[in-house]
Amino acid sequence: MKLDLLGGLKRAQKRKPEDSVELRAWVLAAVLVGEVAVLTSGYFGVGTGVLVPLLTIVAFAVSYNRRREKNYVIKTMLAFFALALLAVFFREVLASLYDTRVPLARLFLWIQVIHAFDLPARKDVTYSLLSGLILMAVGAVLSTSIWYGLFIVAFLFCASGALTHMHLSEARERAGLPASRSRGLLRGIILPGTLAVLAVGFLCFSLLPQKQGMNITTMPTSFFQQIQADFSGGVRNSSYEQSGGDPFAGPPQNIAPDSYHGFNPYMDLRSRGRLSDTVVMKVKSQEPTPYRGVVFDEYNGKGWEISTGDDEGSLETLRSDGPRYDLFSARNTEPGQGASRQVAQVFYVERDSSNVIFGAFRPETLYFPASGIKVDPYNSLRAPYEIPEGSTYSVISQVPNASANDLRAAGTAYPEPVTERYLGLPAGGQERTRELAREITRDATNPYDAVIALNEHLKNNYPYDLSIPPQREEMDAVEYFLFEERRGYCEQFSSSLAVMARSLGIPARIATGYVSGEYNPFTGLYEVKASDAHAWVEVYFPGQGWSTFDPTPGFDSTPWEYQEQGNLQGSKAFAFVASRAGEALGPVIKPAGSLFWGVASLDPASIIVAGLLLGATALAAVYGRRYAAKKRRRPDPGRSVKVSDARLYSRYGAISTAFDKAGVTREEHETPEEWSRRAAEASSEPAVARLGEIYLYARFRNAVPVELVEEFASLEPAALKAAEQLLEETAAAR
Repeated sequence: MKLDLLGGLKRAQKRKPEDSVELRAWVLAAVLVGEVAVLTSGYFGVGTGVLVPLLTIVAFAVSYNRRREKNYVIKTMLAFFALALLAVFFREVLASLYDTRVPLARLFLWIQVIHAFDLPARKDVTYSLLSGLILMAVGAVLSTSIWYGLFIVAFLFCASGALTHMHLSEARERAGLPASRSRGLLRGIILPGTLAVLAVGFLCFSLLPQKQGMNITTMPTSFFQQIQADFSGGVRNSSYEQSGGDPFAGPPQNIAPDSYHGFNPYMDLRSRGRLSDTVVMKVKSQEPTPYRGVVFDEYNGKGWEISTGDDEGSLETLRSDGPRYDLFSARNTEPGQGASRQVAQVFYVERDSSNVIFGAFRPETLYFPASGIKVDPYNSLRAPYEIPEGSTYSVISQVPNASANDLRAAGTAYPEPVTERYLGLPAGGQERTRELAREITRDATNPYDAVIALNEHLKNNYPYDLSIPPQREEMDAVEYFLFEERRGYCEQFSSSLAVMARSLGIPARIATGYVSGEYNPFTGLYEVKASDAHAWVEVYFPGQGWSTFDPTPGFDSTPWEYQEQGNLQGSKAFAFVASRAGEALGPVIKPAGSLFWGVASLDPASIIVAGLLLGATALAAVYGRRYAAKKRRRPDPGRSVKVSDARLYSRYGAISTAFDKAGVTREEHETPEEWSRRAAEASSEPAVARLGEIYLYARFRNAVPVELVEEFASLEPAALKAAEQLLEETAAAR
């Protein structure tokens, strides 16, 4: 008795093998989606990208074929492989302590492959589905693209199918039925369930607040590189020729479409061109501040230059054994002054870039994947190489946070080094500019109000225009903009403000970089395009340091001021979707608008085209309705019928009642299938057993194939007749 009890316990504890091929296929699809989501993040090579999905498919096949075996040899081999993976993981982590995301992702990918070789039971398959969900979370951390949403939709679809078949497999096991193919689930449950989850998820995403803060103890970087030799700290940009000599001696260069001409050692105000809308980087930022790159302090009448040039003596080299640089250790940079607030930013480079390291002013801590960087006297940062696509670096800055009253009260006690460097102007050529500056600021009583007056005058009286021709006249570029062209680019506006401020004895300089870009609420990143490159002005205030002003129309006048951001995603999400939909439908809407205007203007060609389109639409509607009606009349052998419409439950109940009267009563321990088999044996009618199978199949579904409904109807009379005969035989025997 004791041995039988122990044997029963062992049999109960042993998990039954999972025989459902459909369940395993759906889980495999979900896992593959998770793996591809991680592998397409750009951090893994082709070998890993091919081997991981391929071995996962092989592992699922092996696991299914050997689901009833002990597999001791396979498990031993997998254990040794797991130990080897752990050793590789620790080696990668020690080489990249500041960012362990990629080693962890690689480890989990291969652990998933190992686990896929040993999935005998349903619980093991469930763990694989959970692993796929974790892989999706890992991929979301590594990805910066909105297209990652396609992976989320695909995983939800596959996970819905897996969960549906998991529930069905459990129901079959309880009913004692073998695994078999199911029909009608895709359109009846899986697809509607996926759409419902997506709708609810989007609604919850829109209503939930998004955290704007960051964990600044370990900021992301790409793979660290050791820089052995010394390197030049000058600005390097391969999009522009830098042949040496005077860059302003010849005609101005055209602006490259994917790289701003302000990311050079000089900026020629005579240059013209349009920047493209290519996304050059994506930024995770605590608030939308400009990304400062290059500072120009010397104006020569044609443009701006960095007065220190490539003088290595003015550039300080910082070395580090890891990616972290504490920039306050630099000795030749300007000290921080006045109130400030901390802003952390992570930069994901989407296109090959110059060697300029961007970040909010004033950078305090940098995480950059190289063992050396350069810092110039203006707190601008240079990489030892032109930064390639796929790079990641992080900057923590102390952004100036002085109030308007603080700046008004700053006074004019400028330090001598500041006045020597930031008040210089060419000897002649700005007479009208100086007079205009005095006229605009005649009522100002302090430098701050004077700068604000100049700023507003430029915004209100000069249009922002990217279609102006190159400057050919030999005259001062600012004078040409203010009194001849009277329209221009951001660099003309900022240069005019800086020159007029200097003419009044207010220290000013030009900074170039990018504005914050378009915020994507689905990724939490600011998408920065090449056309977001910008130039603005930095003005010095004693005791407060440098503050930023922007005179270009359409841009924030004082971008250094803190702007509180709402953390609810609803309006942002809908606005972003509407914006992208408008961009996508623009090529369609514009011709439609032109056609409508042509018809309204009684243009014969437009009227003919509109008539043809309307006629084609009408014909398509008529014949489409005929085709749909014809298709509805055609019998579809694969269609399903609702169980409630077929009345299978009540009809089967009538059969069981008839047999109950004949003495074949269902016992408490019997399943419907077991009872129907006993009834079939008692009445010598196989149709009763088949009806029990159909009833059990329909019991766990909302709809069943029409073939089963028709089969039930054909067998039902025979079953009822058998019950009547059995009742008569029972009565005669009494």
